[in-house]
Amino acid sequence: MSSYASRALSAFVLLVPLQMSWGGEYAPRTDPPGPHANQADLDRRTRWLIGSGVGATYLYGLTSWWGDGFRSEFKVEREGWFGRDSKHGGQDKLGHYMFTYAGARLLTWGLESFGHTREKAIWLGAGTAFAALSGVEVIDGFARRWSFGPEDFAMNSAGAAAAVLLEQNPKLDRMFDFRIHYSPSVRQDGTRRDWEPISDYAGQTYYFVTKAEGFEALDRLPGLRYLEMSLGYQARGFETGGEPARFSYLGVSLNLGKLLREHVISEGRPRLRKVSDNLFEYVQFPVSGTWAERRY
Repeated sequence: MSSYASRALSAFVLLVPLQMSWGGEYAPRTDPPGPHANQADLDRRTRWLIGSGVGATYLYGLTSWWGDGFRSEFKVEREGWFGRDSKHGGQDKLGHYMFTYAGARLLTWGLESFGHTREKAIWLGAGTAFAALSGVEVIDGFARRWSFGPEDFAMNSAGAAAAVLLEQNPKLDRMFDFRIHYSPSVRQDGTRRDWEPISDYAGQTYYFVTKAEGFEALDRLPGLRYLEMSLGYQARGFETGGEPARFSYLGVSLNLGKLLREHVISEGRPRLRKVSDNLFEYVQFPVSGTWAERRY
């Protein structure tokens, strides 16, 4: 696996929020661009953003997944879901969901900040993320080392659908998050892998988070309004050797995004607030909470 390509793709995902600085203060559009809008400039920025994202994705594929070349026939393989007999214990399936979901939402934000209407940004962002990740799956079908996985395609679809649902329903978005925590895994020889959050399944943990701030009654309570309840999942030993094991978590954590938004980052810095909100919407920091673990 190429750590350079992984860093390139990770950097693009992290830099999408900074596109806000190109479009002035963050002000979501709900109306079509006016007759004096610079359509040519909007089209140029849109092509750059989508092209960079898709290009980074396929660069990663060429350097990390498809180095063994391709075959002429299209291979389909059912890999299973979260069972002990599956290839990765379901980590890869959650990864397909996560990166399609996060990619769709980050692209939506970038496209909206450039001047697209909110509805167009939502569908263009979700469609781009879904097409890019599903295109990867189709290419896998011809790759010598891989195959097309119907389960992966289904999770790409679910991630894109969830992104559209939450973007169109701000109340649900305030209630729920889906996040990833990543720490490079340790190989059988005791060495730690490079930074590869995309393909290092053994270093990933996923969390479905319910936030108190999304419920009006809880958001009025001084103590509870900053709390979250999380359901977590990770699988270990499927790639690194040893006995395969799956872990589920139930825990309570602090809503760091809300704390920063209300007590650290002033209202006069909307861009920084949005960058912070996005970071804590997709990334889980374990130091902010405590979890009970179950192994099976």
